[in-house]
Amino acid sequence: MPDKQKPPPGEPGRWGRIAAVITRIEIVIGAVALITILAMVFLQALQRYLPGGGFAWTGELARFALIWLTFAAAGVLVSTNGHIALEIVDAIPNQMVVRWVQVVALLVVAATGVGLTIEAFALIDSQQIIKSPVLGIPMSWVYIPVLIGVISLAVRALIAAVLVAKNGPMLTEYDTDESTGAVL
Repeated sequence: MPDKQKPPPGEPGRWGRIAAVITRIEIVIGAVALITILAMVFLQALQRYLPGGGFAWTGELARFALIWLTFAAAGVLVSTNGHIALEIVDAIPNQMVVRWVQVVALLVVAATGVGLTIEAFALIDSQQIIKSPVLGIPMSWVYIPVLIGVISLAVRALIAAVLVAKNGPMLTEYDTDESTGAVL
């Protein structure tokens, strides 16, 4: 029976492909939410110049889409090192110090994600009876994408912490010299 071979370094394995699919889904959700915000704001602006009353639901849908955009993109930003971060520590010459500072920071993000997950569950549970003022949808439905986003945030931060502990710090393009590959 032939032995199963590991994929060569640089080629994603099964988990890498699954993560890539989840990332694409989250980016699509974020893009749809962003386009929804844009369309609703344009529609609100257009309504000011049209006769008759405006559509009250445009503002409510834009606010919900902003919430969904924020939390759908959070996990992706953590795993791609695209989140807001102070990179002053990354300039420390000792890469072991940088590695462990990044691990601790990612664990704090993961703990925050776990706390947000608990609160999102509580919101979904407690807001079932309340409906949005204009659209009339249950508020618990509004918080389901938030729950999915914070679960993704927590899981991705934990995975990133393990990967940084194992492989070294995440470096941005500004942290390395492209001509030599040396860490700056």
